[in-house]
Amino acid sequence: MIKSAAIKQNGKIYTGRMHGEIIYDMVLIDGVKPPIDGEQGFITDDGKFVDRKEAAKIAFECGQTKKQLDFLYSDELIK
Repeated sequence: MIKSAAIKQNGKIYTGRMHGEIIYDMVLIDGVKPPIDGEQGFITDDGKFVDRKEAAKIAFECGQTKKQLDFLYSDELIK
């Protein structure tokens, strides 16, 4: 199951509800200097970082999306 959105940059993983919010927090709260060019993905319920493609597969299999997508975006998760 997909737990949260995530961005992996410079060996650190930042998490949040949506990727845009994570970027905002990275810059304003954590002081990360732009550009924010880390890998965007998701964290699973067992703590594993997965890319958007793998996340789409997991979300569909767990019923978090209604249809199989090629890539997952945080706003496509069923609330």
